[in-house]
Amino acid sequence: MYLTIFFYGLIMKKLFFIIYFFSVQLFFSQIVFQKEPIVRVRIINTVDTLRLLFNDKWLPSNGDSLIFSPADGEVMFTIEAGKIKIYKSGSSINLESEEFALRSIDERGTLIIKNVPFGVGWWWESKEDRTYEGEFHFYITKENKFEIVIHLPLEEYLKGVVPYEIGGDSPLEAIKAQAVAARSEAIMALTSKLYSGEHHDLTSDVECQVFSGNKKRTGISDRAVEETKSLILSENGKPINAYYASNCGGHSELIKNVWGDRPGVESYGFSHFDSKDSASIDLSNDSILREWLFSNPKSYCNPNIHSELPTWSQNNFRWKVGLTTEAISEMTAKGKDLGNLVDIKILKRGESGRAYLAKFIFEKDSVEVKSELKIRQMISPPLRSACLVVDKTDSGFVFYGAGWGHGVGMCQSGAITMARNGKTFEEILKHYYRKANTIMMK
Repeated sequence: MYLTIFFYGLIMKKLFFIIYFFSVQLFFSQIVFQKEPIVRVRIINTVDTLRLLFNDKWLPSNGDSLIFSPADGEVMFTIEAGKIKIYKSGSSINLESEEFALRSIDERGTLIIKNVPFGVGWWWESKEDRTYEGEFHFYITKENKFEIVIHLPLEEYLKGVVPYEIGGDSPLEAIKAQAVAARSEAIMALTSKLYSGEHHDLTSDVECQVFSGNKKRTGISDRAVEETKSLILSENGKPINAYYASNCGGHSELIKNVWGDRPGVESYGFSHFDSKDSASIDLSNDSILREWLFSNPKSYCNPNIHSELPTWSQNNFRWKVGLTTEAISEMTAKGKDLGNLVDIKILKRGESGRAYLAKFIFEKDSVEVKSELKIRQMISPPLRSACLVVDKTDSGFVFYGAGWGHGVGMCQSGAITMARNGKTFEEILKHYYRKANTIMMK
């Protein structure tokens, strides 16, 4: 899943060789790793209290004698006076350091973090208990919040990404396609440092790839990762950033209309109608887009045709959001005294109909908004996609839209339909990444 990415405004840096946890060498069509990469995934950075349950024995990585075990019950970590304080088994422990690391005695040991926030700022924002494995690192941020980073091997990381992104009960070949795309995305993120920070390489939410630990893992999703081990997508011997989105709404988008500052490989140099007959339809015209939005296109991700698509896909192929004038005026003014919103003009659209330049006209002034994500984020919570038309009504505004996500690369819903129709993961990937090939990292 459902990817789709908060850091749209960042400029992707030039590819270079990482020597962080591993070294990379590019030899023609192969990428050679001396060992499996270890990835550092930030899973939390917005809370000042943590509640953990340990399923096995865990020890501090620095050799301290402190032991955590299932017998402790719920263990609470807090921040007091800029230091970490631990409450366990009826007593408290003050740590002198602002950093702390834990590892399990059992290589596959797990722990549970209660109420992990996810989807922050989006319409699916919530909290849930999640089970994780790996080595845990605790830091205190400048905002006096916990930053929790897990260190774990790349393939184990992918087992926590793939089922959340496409569903652990999806067809095997679709999950395999997702595994290859997610692995490619991770390798590009590691080498470009697109999502990196002082302590992490990747994040666990939609700005990067959703990583939920063991929460959604299934036997079939683990199998998909294992059977595609080390496979990534490549153009001209170099890995590509294999973008994907939940539901393209029936038509994919050009990368330049979504992230104009990111390098676009040949696979993203076109957009297409997502079906067996994938000829492009230019939906950049408002009237053509409107007609198409209210039609029933025979795309792979249309649940009216492919009723076996999962609920998360069915709910997002076509959608509608209505807002009163008062509500939308407050949202879009972003704290400025602009008066009521009078009109919304879409000035530029991509071939899929996704808006990437819009004007919000208020009583006192107007605001131009560039980029499809920023247009979506003018509304709170953000709109599902920028493939939309807007109607002004007596009481406010109504948005009619298609799809969930940016629409670049693989449509996860379409991949599920293709797999159900007997396509292999290689055929699915070739449909969405036309110029790319799968290569093996060794």
